[in-house]
Amino acid sequence: MSNQTPNAVSSDLQTKLNELAAVMDNRKEEFVDLLNSEHPGTSRRVEARYSQCIWWEGCYYCRDDNGSWQRVKCFM
Repeated sequence: MSNQTPNAVSSDLQTKLNELAAVMDNRKEEFVDLLNSEHPGTSRRVEARYSQCIWWEGCYYCRDDNGSWQRVKCFM
């Protein structure tokens, strides 16, 4: 699995996030705005790399154009 990024999620979590994304609002714009003041580099990366973001259990997860979810930021 050399092509996985450090924030890649398990296949079980991929499935769960796909189910959630089908019924939840896309929060990408909100997340980009939230990151912009404190983490502008991450904000630009999220804007450029991901098509959808959702908030679930304290974390923002974002899906890329290939349909793979990444854990981008957690607030604990």
